[in-house]
Amino acid sequence: MLLKQGIPRFGVSVVERKRLQIVSTIEYLARHPRRPKDQCLDIWSYTVTGAPFVLLYDFDDGELRVHLIVHAAADRTLVDLASVEW
Repeated sequence: MLLKQGIPRFGVSVVERKRLQIVSTIEYLARHPRRPKDQCLDIWSYTVTGAPFVLLYDFDDGELRVHLIVHAAADRTLVDLASVEW
């Protein structure tokens, strides 16, 4: 949804580049998941380089779970991870 909102302003090619950056970041985190926990939430966060997004995730020995992708400027104190459905 966040990416689609950028199409009118930035164009399809820019949005596609940002999508690929997100995918690349998720692939990186799958190999190296440990990062500092988010200050607002009891979950890990990682800023996508070159994109205005933050991944909120957790992990165990079996998998990386990306719960949300939020805009970096978003107030993460308002995030309710209990509302995330799998």
